[in-house]
Amino acid sequence: MDKTDKRRFQIFFAGASVAFGLPLLLGEIIGGIAGTGLSNDFSETFSILYVLLHLIGGLLGGALVARNVSEQESVKSGAITGLLAYVFHQIIFFIFFGAGVIGDPYTLVALIGGSAAGAFMYGKLGKR
Repeated sequence: MDKTDKRRFQIFFAGASVAFGLPLLLGEIIGGIAGTGLSNDFSETFSILYVLLHLIGGLLGGALVARNVSEQESVKSGAITGLLAYVFHQIIFFIFFGAGVIGDPYTLVALIGGSAAGAFMYGKLGKR
């Protein structure tokens, strides 16, 4: 692995960590404050909030990755970042919660779509 490939991997890894870590942290904070009542009594609201947190994390992670790649590769890099964040999500949730949480399609769409959208928006709006 040469220096350029190593640098690209570090950029994708950092963006995916932000895209996955931010929703995990905020979700745990909200869950700790609200307790189990939020997820049990307001399951639709909690589900929407859960997807929105992943979308926001994806937007932020994708935008941060787009800062460090060329404009032509920004959306592709954002999608790769979102996919890597989804892989992190699945691994961590499998370790902590078991196999019952594997394959969440809403999280997949939110992370990949959010990261690609964040990279696209940064490419169009951020590099002025």
